[in-house]
Amino acid sequence: MSNELAVIEARIRDAGKLANVSDDLVELITKPIRVLEMSLILKRDDGQRSLFSAWRAHHSDVLAVDGMKGGFRIAPDVNRDETVALAAGMTIKTALVGLPLGGAKGGICADPKLLSESEIDRLVRLYARGLNPHLGETGNLTDIPAPDLNTNPHHMAIFADEISRLRGGLVAGCVTGKPTELGGLPGRLSSTGFGVCALAELAAGSLDGLLVAQEGFGNVGRFAARTAHESGARYVTIYDTGLGGCLYSKAGIDIPALLEIVDEHGPRAFEFYASQRGAEFGDFSWRDELLKAGGAIDLFLPCAASQTVTHGAAEKMVALGLKYVSEGANNPTTPEADREFLENGVVLIPDVLANAGGVAGSYMEMSKAASMSIPTEHETLEAVRGILTTAWEHVTSACDAYGTKSLRLAGDALAISKIAAAHKVRGW
Repeated sequence: MSNELAVIEARIRDAGKLANVSDDLVELITKPIRVLEMSLILKRDDGQRSLFSAWRAHHSDVLAVDGMKGGFRIAPDVNRDETVALAAGMTIKTALVGLPLGGAKGGICADPKLLSESEIDRLVRLYARGLNPHLGETGNLTDIPAPDLNTNPHHMAIFADEISRLRGGLVAGCVTGKPTELGGLPGRLSSTGFGVCALAELAAGSLDGLLVAQEGFGNVGRFAARTAHESGARYVTIYDTGLGGCLYSKAGIDIPALLEIVDEHGPRAFEFYASQRGAEFGDFSWRDELLKAGGAIDLFLPCAASQTVTHGAAEKMVALGLKYVSEGANNPTTPEADREFLENGVVLIPDVLANAGGVAGSYMEMSKAASMSIPTEHETLEAVRGILTTAWEHVTSACDAYGTKSLRLAGDALAISKIAAAHKVRGW
């Protein structure tokens, strides 16, 4: 069992104990209902064939009135355990924020940097073809994927097109996070990053003037940075290996300018920004650099990968005066780092709450398809804010009810109690 899967299973068991759920029922909640494994044979641009492994985990459908939700990713480290762990996180997340959805997740084990755009498109079509029998009936879909790491609205359009071809008519609702031309929701792409900052603002009262460090500048990270910047926060450092490593500026990073440079220069974005703005960039740890310079950080946004915030990293950030963490990535903080933050009074907003703006936006996209209404991006994001604000209030109240200062533990316990209640209603 991978460390990531062991962590999420331990979280569910700890939450079950706190919520006074029976051990047998907790074990049922811990395990996925099914895991699909596929072998995708891709014909490459040069005519050669390559084999790729892929998975889709259906973790829970006990609350899935409107189907199971969860993105699919393309990354070289995708595996079965990671997929199951992420699906379990989706189960907790949808229950916590009160959406009538179950938890699912998927992924293809491939390095997108080593594939052409057309090869990635064909790989997504193969994945859609493999999942087609397991998505449910048209008009009553039971598994609705969405974008995740290294996938975007374009890939959702390719997925929807392949399912539509297989079923003989447009089935745009088989995924969310689509382009607006196919029924996508204005604001869905930005909803996850927006939610990360909306929760940080609820915790801090205001982001105005806060010094921010962020890891990851992909789909989630760029919109988190845009939102935090618009709210008056000052970015001191951003770390993203795909853009050049670390970008650091004690005077503050101009986020709108950086976004333009990223779109134009891609992997060399940090180098171009540094040369134009007098910032520092390179393959170094911003925590060490800031410590040497006697720097300070108020807010940390981990928007990169799982289990990357270690105990040592947490210690360094505590020494920098860190006050708030809002998890944009899935499960980025190790249990040891979690304890370090908690013991030093750092408010950590867990992933199942902080990045739930994405699934809230997806649910709104599903609802829009049913009601034929078309909101603006602002209307979408304000609706997402409303969903997350209600969830925040419930979690903070749960901290008092369960007698814990840990937002993660209280949120997990609240979610597990809802899932357990649904199982009992259904005859457990």
